[in-house]
Amino acid sequence: RPTPMRFFSCSLLLFSLGLPALAAPNAPSGLTASVLSTSSVNLAWTDNSNNEAGFAIGQRVPPATVFTLLTRVAENITSLRNTGLSEGTTYEYVVVAYDSGNANSPFSNIATVTTPFSILSPNYTAAYPQVPFSFNLISSNSAQVTGYSITALPDGLILNPATGLISGTPTGTSGKTTGTVTITYTGNRIATGPLTIRLFATPPALLPPAISGTAPGTRTLILGTTAAPISLTSLFTDPDVSSAARLTTDLGNLDFAFYPGSAPQTVANFLGYMNRGDFVNTIFHRSVPGFIIQAGAFRADATASAAPTQLPVVNEPNLTNARGTIAMAKLGGNPDSATNQFFINLANNSANLDNQNEGFTVFARVAGNGMAIADAIASLPTRNYSGVNSALTDAPVRGTPPSSYDPTTLVRISQVAALAPLTLAAASSQPTVAGAALVGTDLTLTAVARGMATITLTASDLDNQSVTTTFQVTVKDAYDLWVENQSFLLPSDALPAADPDLDGSPNLLEYAFGTSPRSPDRPNLQFSLRGNPGSLQIRAFPPNPLPAGLIWNAEFSDTTGFSNSVVVPASSFPVSPPDNGAVYLEFNDPNPSFSLRRFGRLRVTRL
Repeated sequence: RPTPMRFFSCSLLLFSLGLPALAAPNAPSGLTASVLSTSSVNLAWTDNSNNEAGFAIGQRVPPATVFTLLTRVAENITSLRNTGLSEGTTYEYVVVAYDSGNANSPFSNIATVTTPFSILSPNYTAAYPQVPFSFNLISSNSAQVTGYSITALPDGLILNPATGLISGTPTGTSGKTTGTVTITYTGNRIATGPLTIRLFATPPALLPPAISGTAPGTRTLILGTTAAPISLTSLFTDPDVSSAARLTTDLGNLDFAFYPGSAPQTVANFLGYMNRGDFVNTIFHRSVPGFIIQAGAFRADATASAAPTQLPVVNEPNLTNARGTIAMAKLGGNPDSATNQFFINLANNSANLDNQNEGFTVFARVAGNGMAIADAIASLPTRNYSGVNSALTDAPVRGTPPSSYDPTTLVRISQVAALAPLTLAAASSQPTVAGAALVGTDLTLTAVARGMATITLTASDLDNQSVTTTFQVTVKDAYDLWVENQSFLLPSDALPAADPDLDGSPNLLEYAFGTSPRSPDRPNLQFSLRGNPGSLQIRAFPPNPLPAGLIWNAEFSDTTGFSNSVVVPASSFPVSPPDNGAVYLEFNDPNPSFSLRRFGRLRVTRL
């Protein structure tokens, strides 16, 4: 404690040391006292001497008339921070300069200051849309309060200026409002301070996938062909999840559905760590059953070494800390200190975590059945490995906890990777007619047999919700399409074996050679003998390109009934001169005949 020193009249009582008398220093001037807090003030003055050895500072509380020595400071010091004061109290100060012979100057001017009262109510609180809210402004001296005011409040809230009660039902969505609270007291004294009211929203509802684009319409396929891929990229959307990630742990997968609309910088921060692989081989290092499990910061190695961190991310507490949400951990008293540690809320922790340290930023939620995995981690026994790493006081351990630290028994994260919010599936009601397969988001349809099939497309989200749409596929062969273009009057005239123009060539042969079934044109065929004693050769000149869905063969036999025929496939040769890839088909009798007669015919069949 400073030694009391009494100031009498206008002179400072000092004791001579028997030194030669010197001219007393000049009095300091311009002494000011300004409030720093409810318990501290700052004193500043002007030094008007060049021979002082130091300054003595006196303090009194009116109505006292005598100053008590507060402290001394060395020469040329012209300011002092005085702490430990009582709030709501008036103090008076003087400063005296003294020399080495203890000769003192006259008093400086007297500086007067009154410390304010303090506001005891918190300067931060949480509120929720459409939920009744109540908050009391509390002063350290309520007996002398004459009124309360605040410069800003969220919509729907009001302040009672007589009682200091803030109440009402917030009507906004999320965000914070910071106002300046002023409490007035008798004698026109005031206390001021900030009050931030953060409005937290509940996490968005789980919505099923939706059909956002135009579903494929009825498709017609040609037998034996594969249709061009159909992109389904814009057909389905997930209304409540735009991006997600999967954490692979020793106990199972945890799927994180992100909230970039509510915490964009925090989501980007997490994805930055994920994309660099910083979470790989890290552990869940903290488990508090009924509260949280925490991970992301330490590796599963012999020393539980720290994973690398990037710059802290700004706090974005817009969603409440409900069960199943994922939030960032941070340093106490520093809202903007989150780096790589995240935790999963095992319970509704809004009452605590929405208010503590200006609220914890929820940036994702556990999707699907992931909370069963989180609960399983929380149910494991915990061990204190603070001797290895001071952060591992409640580390969950798999199996029977070993007697000493073993990182292989901890709950490890082996992989963190981006995850598509939707999984697509395609199925055909008649796979023997039309096949449906997905490669990524591209649908491929394959014509297998003539007929009709219904294709069902399904989009499933991470929460096992789904939506479906269907469309029809008709499989025809190229002959069917040719028949449609010919506009036969009678169905019987359209049959492959029919010969409506009576030219001796059935429809199938007319189709194969690109001729019309209403004209006497003959197919472009050549028959010749080759070799010695000779065998039969057939050459066909179909249109270019070859009609699809046909099989080209020739039959050779010794009888007109072709009872002992040999079937010969075609050999293909370019036409001469070349004509845009056109070919002729050649069929050669493999059996030279010594009989008087040899018969051949062209066989065109449909797939």
